Amino acid sequence: MAKYGAKYLRWAPFAEETPDESSQDFPKYGSAISLGKLVKVTDAPAFNEGKLYGDDELAEYVSEFKECPVDVEVTELSNATASAIFGAKLATGTGSEKDLEFSGEDNAPYGGLAFFICKIVNNKKLYQGVYYPKLKASMQGEEYATKGDGITLTGGKAKFTASTAANGKWRVKSDDLTTAAAAQAWVDAKLTAAT
Repeated sequence: MAKYGAKYLRWAPFAEETPDESSQDFPKYGSAISLGKLVKVTDAPAFNEGKLYGDDELAEYVSEFKECPVDVEVTELSNATASAIFGAKLATGTGSEKDLEFSGEDNAPYGGLAFFICKIVNNKKLYQGVYYPKLKASMQGEEYATKGDGITLTGGKAKFTASTAANGKWRVKSDDLTTAAAAQAWVDAKLTAAT
């Protein structure tokens, strides 16, 4: 298998009422939004580990999921999108301007994140959805640089921390899907707004 390509990055906030109480179901969400054109998603799961040695050897070993940082890069992180995921205030300026105001009181909401990738398996193009049912965004530092001899393009970044939902799941991958439309439908189904 060779992975290449990733697209259709969607995020949805938790529903306002009883979003993540069932140990049998995935969380309930509000309306999903696009986070922008996807450049890259990187996750790095962390585990709590414990070891017990006896008779000069490893007798017991335990490894349990702790959390998973999820770094997201998009071509452009709009003010409206940043407001939704970071909990910052989108103020109304003069005319149609909308300033994004960050404060010490900002509280990022929990939500779900999903997208799909493309891959080649035995010379056949297939798709796979990836879904994080419960995560929360945190601010990430930004760098601003002057133009030099060459042009370097940068996009927007967001850092999320995924944790286990009430059902104990922290990441879900779809089975291989034969079309991009089927992968997109899988993503949409995972983040369907609660009725």
